[in-house]
Amino acid sequence: MADEDDNMAARLRGFDEKILARDKYSFSRLTYDFRRADGRWERHERNLFRRPDAAVLLPYDPQRKKVLLTRQFRLGAFINDSTPNLLEACAGTIDPDEAPDACMRREAMEEIGLRVHELRLLFEAFVSPAATTEKLYFFVAPYGPDARVADGGGMEEEGEEIEIVEAGFFETLAEAQAGAIRDGKTLTLLYWLKASGLMG
Repeated sequence: MADEDDNMAARLRGFDEKILARDKYSFSRLTYDFRRADGRWERHERNLFRRPDAAVLLPYDPQRKKVLLTRQFRLGAFINDSTPNLLEACAGTIDPDEAPDACMRREAMEEIGLRVHELRLLFEAFVSPAATTEKLYFFVAPYGPDARVADGGGMEEEGEEIEIVEAGFFETLAEAQAGAIRDGKTLTLLYWLKASGLMG
């Protein structure tokens, strides 16, 4: 992997970044030279959204064959095709110097009132690597009715208004297959859980 990184570094030169907007995160215009496999150099110009990594969790109850999800308004989905609310797995942005598992335990309590015991990291994946730096850490965790110890609903001071949805796993899968669930991270975890055999 180190050799591959060194080879790629040798194919890049002349990086220049201009920040177009900076608020909570930054949006930049980057220009650089990229050497193609045939040796020719070409100039690239790209826009890049720099934002922190995030974590996502699908809690599952193997005894009752249920999963815990959230439903909330998402501006991007609404602007794209007027989707009013998305059914999603619990997720949140990792704070500076915060470990992904610590973030996920915090978000689980804030969003769905869930105390997480056995948290399992499945994998890491980039969200949209051509346009953003964000990487997602995917988790699952078993839970039972006694693990719901708070109301959840998100942080009102951050503009969150989150509905907690406990649903049958196989019914949720059927909704996904029918196109009713359209969030990529949630679909990834649902189909992983199906393939795992943990729900029978």
